[in-house]
Amino acid sequence: MLLFIRIFLIIYGLISAATGYMGTTAKFNPAITDPMTDNNHRYVAAIWMATSLAFFYVAWNPSETALFRFLMIALIIGGLVRAAALVNYPATPFLIFLIAIELIPTTLMLWFHTKLLNAGSL
Repeated sequence: MLLFIRIFLIIYGLISAATGYMGTTAKFNPAITDPMTDNNHRYVAAIWMATSLAFFYVAWNPSETALFRFLMIALIIGGLVRAAALVNYPATPFLIFLIAIELIPTTLMLWFHTKLLNAGSL
């Protein structure tokens, strides 16, 4: 169970680092967006990059229960918001994959983490 948790925490850390890196290094294109929107996207991308550090930290320190639960709940909320947004456009296989990877492993990880905590294994 702990190995599953650590693997997914590292995967989420890599995803958030890559997402943040792509957002912070993207070229500004005035034909697509305005400066304020671009600036907001870069800000959120930097938050993603910083969040990757939290995923990596918790992967090596799984007993950090509050931070672990915060990260899992944030991913679940993100997945629920993505799912709710599907009323605005058709669901593509990639969007379904993103929603699934934010909802299914995180729920399992919360359950496994709670079992490990109750067993005194963390």
